[in-house]
Amino acid sequence: FWGGFDAGFERGNLKGMQASATPPLTTSSLAVPTTLKGVVEMFVTTPLAAKIMSATTILVYLVQLPFPSLEDYFAIIATNTYGAHSYVWNIFTAGFFNDNLAMTLAVSLALIVMGRFLVSSWGATEFVRYVCFTNLAVGCGIFVAQIFYYMTSFRYSYLEVPVSGGMGILSALVVTIKQHLGDEPIMVGGNPLGELTAKDIPGLLVCLSALLSVVNVLQVFTHCLCGAYFGWLYLRFLQRGKDGLRGDLGGHMAFHTFFPRAAQPLAQGVGSWVYRAVCGTTVRSMLDDLPQATSELGAAVQGGVTSIMSDGVYALPDMAAAPPLPGSNEADAERRRVRAMQMIEERLRDIG
Repeated sequence: FWGGFDAGFERGNLKGMQASATPPLTTSSLAVPTTLKGVVEMFVTTPLAAKIMSATTILVYLVQLPFPSLEDYFAIIATNTYGAHSYVWNIFTAGFFNDNLAMTLAVSLALIVMGRFLVSSWGATEFVRYVCFTNLAVGCGIFVAQIFYYMTSFRYSYLEVPVSGGMGILSALVVTIKQHLGDEPIMVGGNPLGELTAKDIPGLLVCLSALLSVVNVLQVFTHCLCGAYFGWLYLRFLQRGKDGLRGDLGGHMAFHTFFPRAAQPLAQGVGSWVYRAVCGTTVRSMLDDLPQATSELGAAVQGGVTSIMSDGVYALPDMAAAPPLPGSNEADAERRRVRAMQMIEERLRDIG
């Protein structure tokens, strides 16, 4: 649904709305030191929130080595999540419960490396919120997938398979690289790796996870797919930027850009079809009218302020001409006009 709704943005339904700005990320921010001194300095300068989550991942792995029965409590097992046991917390704890050393180290390192930048850019609270949201969403997705596998095959064993691992967190963190680095080329040994760029990394990770699952090395495809999707969903629609706007509406974060370039037109077409099928005529009409109403409202405010400044007289502009947003009544429009007038009055008072 959200992929199709995102196609509505790309089709111009919200054309004219500004995307929330995302601070630039440089490749040096993601550099992993190779010397002991550099590694120590990296851990010392890592924000506390990233340290705690990374340490938790490693600690849980070490604790489960002598106590493997903890898997019944912390991994997602559908029959334990609901029913007689009701271990509902394992939907969240499964993301931090790794029984594979390589995955444990990969997730811990990703939390350290990405945390160094994201905490300084977003703040510790937003970083923790992003990791927790994607981890919980991935857990819910895995639980629903187990139920779906059972309902389509009627194999009860699907409900008893323990599923855990931090691949969902890892893929969600990789999506932030796509958001900030964009068209930065992928460098290997100082040379670009073909035409691959940072925005291709999430897709490459999903393909790698699919390969690992097919050869039965690590069953992490569902984790990776859910992590990338819910990470994109949060960044695209839910995250509030420093400018107060929600979501990153930039073209580099469009849903179809996660697909290979050859498949992007097809993905965009399918997304547009889903958008038309899910969103009714009324909803699409409201979305089509929203940018016009927003631009007219902004023009009315801007025109009033301009006339005030040019005349040298501090008086409030006439907000009555500003059209109400679609779907709102006159009372809501009046409240918005009063709030806008108060904000302009405060701004003019500061100027004066």
